[in-house]
Amino acid sequence: MNKSPINYVLTITLGAVLWVIFAILMGAQLSESPNLAEKDPVVLAGELRLIFGIGVLISIICACYWFYYGAQEKVAGELSRAKTKWRVLFLMQIVFAAALTVVIVVMNMTEGIESRWFGAYFGVLFVLMVVLFWLTTYLMSPRTVKYIPFGR
Repeated sequence: MNKSPINYVLTITLGAVLWVIFAILMGAQLSESPNLAEKDPVVLAGELRLIFGIGVLISIICACYWFYYGAQEKVAGELSRAKTKWRVLFLMQIVFAAALTVVIVVMNMTEGIESRWFGAYFGVLFVLMVVLFWLTTYLMSPRTVKYIPFGR
């Protein structure tokens, strides 16, 4: 699984499957359950699909960049630099998940949605970004950087 292009294809596929599960299949539950002042739940569902899609796309791009970077020959001599790069990419996932949650909060500030729903949205974004990035890089990193992701 750490061979190119299999790792790229599997990462995109896993991201798409997670997006379908959380944005399409669970989208109705995530948009109809909160109490909305004026906004139609269908509009909120569309917003959530878009923001969740942006999160998945960011995670896929970062994972694919990691695969590309890790496959280069020069990286074998710079493993400490590669470790720093992976950690920065990992932290970026957390920061972007929080930022996208803030976008959801700002877009729906006047709707009176309970804060627990924003926590749920952050949880979904955490899975779609942080867990997706970690899992794909953990399982499918090129051999040179195979032991860099957390948990190895």
